[in-house]
Amino acid sequence: MSDAAIGTPRLALRLVAKPSHVPIWVRRVASPAALLIVWELIVRSGVVSSEVLAPPSAIPATVVQLWRDGSLQQNIIVSSGRAAIGLALGTLVGVVVAGIAGLWRWGEDAADPLVQMLRPIPATALMPLVVLLMGLDETPKIFLVAYGVFFPVYLNTFQGIRSVDVRLVESAAVHGLNRWGLVRQVILPSALPSFFVGFRFSVGVSWIVLVVAEQLNAQSGVGYLMIDAQRYYRPDVIIVGLIVYAMFGFVSDTVVRLVERKTLKWRQEFQGA
Repeated sequence: MSDAAIGTPRLALRLVAKPSHVPIWVRRVASPAALLIVWELIVRSGVVSSEVLAPPSAIPATVVQLWRDGSLQQNIIVSSGRAAIGLALGTLVGVVVAGIAGLWRWGEDAADPLVQMLRPIPATALMPLVVLLMGLDETPKIFLVAYGVFFPVYLNTFQGIRSVDVRLVESAAVHGLNRWGLVRQVILPSALPSFFVGFRFSVGVSWIVLVVAEQLNAQSGVGYLMIDAQRYYRPDVIIVGLIVYAMFGFVSDTVVRLVERKTLKWRQEFQGA
């Protein structure tokens, strides 16, 4: 037997994930904990003034204060609602347009050029126009989130549809599946992994855009809380706002990953060595 044939199984064995003796929660917490320690040391040593950057040890007291006066919960609920509605709308429109463009050539010719023209325009560049058209209430904030969410969902779903193996489509046609049966039983399951890639990316984008959108004359929300803290030189409150956004992103991404794992449990993936 050749050396290459012997080497291939050995390489495969090395790539198989081995059980770790370190608990997963320890591995996932280690790097954030190290960052907090370095941050605390930088502020305590005077390298950065505490009036500019509050140390991590001061944050819990600020959280308790904001929680007791009710401002933290209220603004979290408002921001969560804006992000959820914008994410839902952007995802829905992205899937529908990707479906039209992916399933029909005329749909691609009609939709894709317009999408590719709009895609390089960031949501922040649209803010002045959106304010003129929609005013300063909730509508422009939700629209900007939906706008940012749309493109990752569209691009990945479209790619997932067009990446379906032609042999599967031909086999389904031979077995008598009509067009909608083909879409339901072959194309959609095959495109789901790509959709979830775009959706996970869009979840993060929704919070990024929301940070900017909540500066549009907002009277509530985590962004408003941070802008108000800037006026009164409260870096601790600003950091609390950043932590809330970070937790939003982490929790929502974790939920999406769990849903993805349940939905795509039929697919075997490489889990890392």
